[in-house]
Amino acid sequence: MADPVTLQTVADAANVSVSTASRALRGDPVISEDSAARVRDAASSLNYRPLRRRKPAEQKTAHSPLAGKRLAVVTLGMDRSLVSLPVIGASINGTEEALSSAGAQLQLLNVPDLSNVPASHRGLELDGAFLLGAMQGPAVAQCANPWVRKLFTIPHVWLLGRPEGCDGDTVGANDMLVGTLAADYLADHGHRHVAFLNPKPDHVLMMHRENGFIAQGLRRGLRVERYASAPPEGWTIPLKPPQTSESVQLLVDQLLEANPRPTALFAASDSVAAVAYGALSKRDIRIGRDISMISGNNDDALIAGLHPALTTFDIQPYEIGRAAVDQMARLLSMTATPPDSVIGLEPKLVERDSVRTLATKGK
Repeated sequence: MADPVTLQTVADAANVSVSTASRALRGDPVISEDSAARVRDAASSLNYRPLRRRKPAEQKTAHSPLAGKRLAVVTLGMDRSLVSLPVIGASINGTEEALSSAGAQLQLLNVPDLSNVPASHRGLELDGAFLLGAMQGPAVAQCANPWVRKLFTIPHVWLLGRPEGCDGDTVGANDMLVGTLAADYLADHGHRHVAFLNPKPDHVLMMHRENGFIAQGLRRGLRVERYASAPPEGWTIPLKPPQTSESVQLLVDQLLEANPRPTALFAASDSVAAVAYGALSKRDIRIGRDISMISGNNDDALIAGLHPALTTFDIQPYEIGRAAVDQMARLLSMTATPPDSVIGLEPKLVERDSVRTLATKGK
């Protein structure tokens, strides 16, 4: 029997990410017409049909512990601009498709204001929840809203990382490894003086990347600088991604004033890298010539217009979503509460043109 045609199959055929394929098929105007046309052509030639949610009576997967369960993907303390990032959308897509295959009932719930849960959410009875929370500080863990607190008492799995102070299983990227591999990549390309750039110094995942980068950089004999402080106005809940070059301009200027100046930098995420491109351009600094840059997430819609193209790491958000569903199935199958699990998927290098090879190449 032929393998089923999934959204991943379509994405591979169109040479785009799963997130881009999903958005293109939904008519998202962010996706370029060229990419959207490739996705539509691939879907048509493969006879792709989105999985529909079956009624319990139709289930062929009644043996699944998820069949018929009432589950939700809930975003907590996140502005819609953050929820719409491709990496987050792809993790939700992976979750949704896997749950549909298992016959679960899924709802998508957004709670940007942790103190004000929408009335439509409050009467819902859930068997489990997939949680995406603001990673900036302890706001999610300290939320006193009864509906949010109840989420923490039912089986739940955090997608893409667990906010500071929260409990529960987590499925995400191995962010420490992202930082480690970034340091190795720059060292292997001859860079001996490098920097870490992050306008969100108390962001959990970015701290993991920073720790991996600095530790591995020092092991490789690099001089490692750290440029990590919040912009003067700070970051508040609901959390937004960096959206303008001003959010990193102060940090970029500090980096450029260093003597000697780092030859390469690791931006904490693609959203940081995108605004750093703009901040460096304002100072007539060209990426790939005057300074090299590497990042993480492979957030294609954010970085598609960057020149030169950004070298980054694909953290496999679609597969993270699917792995989270597997973890939920295990939780719902257990009679006793197991210890919290942390599952980190290995990132994949996406090599492009933003890192210059220096004359003395690392060994």
